[in-house]
Amino acid sequence: MRVAVWSWRGGARRAATWYGAAAAVMVGLALWGAPRWQGAAAPPGPVYRVITREPVMALSINVVWGTEFVPAILRTLVAAHVQATFFLGGAWAAANPALVQQMVRDRMAVENHGYAHRHVNQLSFDENLNEIARAARAITVAGAPRPTLYAPPYGEVNDTVLAAAAALHNRVIMWTIDTIDWRPTSDPGLITTRVLAKAQAGAMVLMHPTRRTLAALPGIVAGLRAAGYRLLTVPQLLARGTPVGDG
Repeated sequence: MRVAVWSWRGGARRAATWYGAAAAVMVGLALWGAPRWQGAAAPPGPVYRVITREPVMALSINVVWGTEFVPAILRTLVAAHVQATFFLGGAWAAANPALVQQMVRDRMAVENHGYAHRHVNQLSFDENLNEIARAARAITVAGAPRPTLYAPPYGEVNDTVLAAAAALHNRVIMWTIDTIDWRPTSDPGLITTRVLAKAQAGAMVLMHPTRRTLAALPGIVAGLRAAGYRLLTVPQLLARGTPVGDG
């Protein structure tokens, strides 16, 4: 595995030539005490599930669109006494601070989905660093705690993405069960079936804010509970076992 090496001192010199948002991100990193990533060991790999003996799972919701469905999804989760994890695009968080603050009040976990939903496998180390750091800044400014988990857009991940995330002390999070809820042919019944048929201890379920997801959510929660599962946030799930990357 090729591992990028990040030197903050060298990065600071390069930052002087950056423009606009990139320069602002580097200033933010300086204030946060940006780490150095040394290539002596490979950065942690992506997490697809957690090995645990407890009957626990996590719902994760990636948000860069579908804003109109977010309030109802939050109300549904709160009514069911379920905590989920919202991986937010930084641009979305900057545009919707009230909803970010509502997620925090509702005791949801708020994590990082990059700033502009770019194809990160095509980006350099510095560009990946910028996407993650800029999103983290937007999320914290909007009112949530600083993220520690990063779900890369499109599920893209390579050595460069992993190294950039590790440099910012973020673990890369993928999923165990994909609801494919963004597809118009995925009706609520099919979304629910996909989750319940593949449910397993330590699984993470990938969702998005769509009308179909909102309609499926009560059945998913009820079905998982009937099968004996408890729903946690992704950070809580990671603490209950051993994260693994075997998809």
